[in-house]
Amino acid sequence: MRRVSRLISCLALGAALASPAAAQPKGKAKPAAPAAKADDKKPADDKKPDAPEKADDKKAADTAEKADNKKPAADKKAAGEAGAAEAPIEAPVDAPPPSSGKPDTRADGMKAYQKALEKRKLSATAPLSAQRLRDELPPIEEKIANGRRDEAIGDLVYFVEQPRFEPFATGAEGRTMLFLLGDALGRAGAYEPARGYLLRVLTGDTKDTNYRRAARTLVELALESDQLDVFLEDLKKVPTSAPEELRGDIAYLKGRSLERKKDRAGALVAYAAVSPKSRFWAQATYLSGLIEVERGQLKKGENLFCKVADPKRTPKKAPLFGGSDFFRVRDLARLGLGRVAHEQYRFDDARYYYYLVPRDSDRLPESLYEASTTRYEAKDYQGARELMNELRVMKVNHPYEDEAWILDAYIDMATCKFFRADAKLREFLKRYDPVRDAARRISKDDTAVKRLVETVREGSDPAAANLGIDAAVARTLGALMRIDAGYGTASRRLGQLDVQLSGLRGAMSDLDEAARKLATPKEVRPQAAGAIGDSIPDKIERIEAQIAEVRRLMRDAERTSNAQKSQIDDLKKQLEALEIRARAGKTAVTPAAAAAMKATTDIDLVAVIQKDRERAVAMHQEAAKTREKVEGQQIALAKDALVRLDRRLSRLLRRARLGRIETVLGEKRSLEVEIEALSQGLLPQTIADSLKAERWLKADEEYWPFDGEDWEDEYVGGEGLR
Repeated sequence: MRRVSRLISCLALGAALASPAAAQPKGKAKPAAPAAKADDKKPADDKKPDAPEKADDKKAADTAEKADNKKPAADKKAAGEAGAAEAPIEAPVDAPPPSSGKPDTRADGMKAYQKALEKRKLSATAPLSAQRLRDELPPIEEKIANGRRDEAIGDLVYFVEQPRFEPFATGAEGRTMLFLLGDALGRAGAYEPARGYLLRVLTGDTKDTNYRRAARTLVELALESDQLDVFLEDLKKVPTSAPEELRGDIAYLKGRSLERKKDRAGALVAYAAVSPKSRFWAQATYLSGLIEVERGQLKKGENLFCKVADPKRTPKKAPLFGGSDFFRVRDLARLGLGRVAHEQYRFDDARYYYYLVPRDSDRLPESLYEASTTRYEAKDYQGARELMNELRVMKVNHPYEDEAWILDAYIDMATCKFFRADAKLREFLKRYDPVRDAARRISKDDTAVKRLVETVREGSDPAAANLGIDAAVARTLGALMRIDAGYGTASRRLGQLDVQLSGLRGAMSDLDEAARKLATPKEVRPQAAGAIGDSIPDKIERIEAQIAEVRRLMRDAERTSNAQKSQIDDLKKQLEALEIRARAGKTAVTPAAAAAMKATTDIDLVAVIQKDRERAVAMHQEAAKTREKVEGQQIALAKDALVRLDRRLSRLLRRARLGRIETVLGEKRSLEVEIEALSQGLLPQTIADSLKAERWLKADEEYWPFDGEDWEDEYVGGEGLR
């Protein structure tokens, strides 16, 4: 019967260990991502190195419109500042308060199963051994490495939450199992149970491998979960005698918490305590530079950026401990140096700093664009043209793609190539004007926004969403929606909720199967005894596929002018009926499981299973309500993204139209200069070239110039010409 015990331990992840808080969004619409992604920050941005970045936030605001009309692309602050008019909204979502005090590992559910199994003499009685735990660890680690995290958690819970495990909890094998369980739960989003298991490892020698791994994981989970203060309270257990790199990680986490509370002075002190042996040294130094720049101390900020950007000033061990993230932060520091120099009108220094960004960096397009802007403002139009050509040759999508288009045209205007500049501006207007109009119209239509969000979420073609716009424009809006950071955060949360809802349904099926097996332990039933696809999850999957198809038919019917109202009403009724069936199926108990629960004589075990079944149903309903909130938040963020897109493109389109006026005036002035030169007897270079015979030769022709000799006797009619 060990199989029944292992089954119960596996479903403990979905029922006994599952937490509604893990399924709910935390905080605001834009949480910080893990600190490993420390390459998405600019000196004047409000984001941190481990937060996702949006292309919109790199643009200038509409308040700089007057200055923008005088110079192209971005002004000297546009590379790093976001205007209030284009700032994304922060849509708060109701979330449970962060847990404090002693964390709950949700182990009571597993203990209840163990007591019930002992009454039926189904619990394990063989003693554990260190060798047994050592033999079990490699398969568990392999499951975690292969992404089978739920199975690994089930196996770990089976061992850890047994009375037999207590003698081994302080040994090397037991501490490794506790760490793996806490780490796996934390990566799955169950932060409170993860804290409970990881804190059990934070005892003993601070130089122990599992001790340091647990502390590092707590720091990572804190940055990922936005519950910095809660995890900092847990990390107070780490003594001051801990290894230097561990204390540096905790100091960085403290600095992030203080900076979030607007305590910049305290954050600077905490960041200064981060040792070069810490993996966050580059991030801490870079963020210190950002704080100094925001305070107006540009010189101090530049010195801090130089510590990361200049290999001669960087501690030798910092790149070794920082890993690949160090070099991404170094690229950001070099961009920061360029922007500080640009702010002070040191254009040559800015060009040098931008040049330091390596060719294989993800920040190279930004570096080329900003360097081209710098050379343009320095009136080095040839240098700006070379950098812009280098950017265009890369043929990659980047956040400054629309801005670069405008800058490219303005560089042509500065070099008196007015026809070429006008052609680029006309192409820009032709491409982005429909996109702006579509974004403006859809942002005011809740139904259209919902359709666009559904198609983007399902990964289907936005052109089939019946938005009433051109197919290419719809695909462009869909692509812009996918790369928007705020919308992407809500989409990731929605995906996590869907995974957890699916896990809850799987846990309910496992509970039903456990009840049936306990009722008839001697029954032998093949895996495919029932019809293929006859299980409740399979039925729910088919119903959801039918719902998606009915929605597609409704969109097609609404888009077709010949569709009758009765047909659309019939489709709506079918959709409503399918949704009711789907909701009922997600909480249904199979008849076999219900009969098994009634037939079982062991009241205690059945009561435990029934209690977990009811708890899983309640959690499913609560998660479904949360999903509706997150879905509404996603739609609100989508509308906000469309509004910001409308404002940014409106600013760029106005600049393009003003640029076209400048090209006409410039061409007019060019003609006036040419006419004035002709009146003085000076031929333009274009006319001088046209008088040369070589200009009119074809590719297969050759020109033999007159050598000055005229042989009159070689042809008739030439006599007496001289």
